[in-house]
Amino acid sequence: MESNLRHSAIKERNRVALAYIELAKDKLFQKLPENQKISLIKEVLLIGDETAKRILTEYKTNDPRKIAAQLGVKVLGEGQGKKLRSEYRKEKKEIVVYRKFHEKLLREVHSAELSENLIKSLVAHELFHHLESSQLGEIYKKFRFKSWQFGPWVKYKFIKGLSEVAAQAFTESLLGIEISPEIFAYLTCILYATP
Repeated sequence: MESNLRHSAIKERNRVALAYIELAKDKLFQKLPENQKISLIKEVLLIGDETAKRILTEYKTNDPRKIAAQLGVKVLGEGQGKKLRSEYRKEKKEIVVYRKFHEKLLREVHSAELSENLIKSLVAHELFHHLESSQLGEIYKKFRFKSWQFGPWVKYKFIKGLSEVAAQAFTESLLGIEISPEIFAYLTCILYATP
């Protein structure tokens, strides 16, 4: 029992840490007080988790390709593209996974859990962006921050990376994986930095 609690606490801390890393490059996020950063991250992770639970209940499967098909979203593979991993094309309702990335990553990954869930993780991440577009609204736009004020005029800004954090949480929860899909971003950097 104590071991399970410790494992759960470590997993949550790691999720928050990876989300923090995703958001740390955003100048607006950097300016927030530390307690607000952590609270914001936890709220966005919860949005991803709750969305995954709803989708699991509604579609009775955790296979993002089957869910995408039921939602009328095509899942395609392409040789190369401007994105390194995958993308959601809103105008065409398509999720595209780039084969070059997938093949290179499969050669490098030596974890059964990662290998098994690689395509599913990429598709699930992009599926979340479809859900943002069609059902949820863009997550990052739900959190606005005052940039400046001059009398009655107020300028607000957004932290776009919040949508990525929610998509990561959605992917983890939908697939029931212990390893954050954010690991793929780091592997991508490593793989494409080397010839």
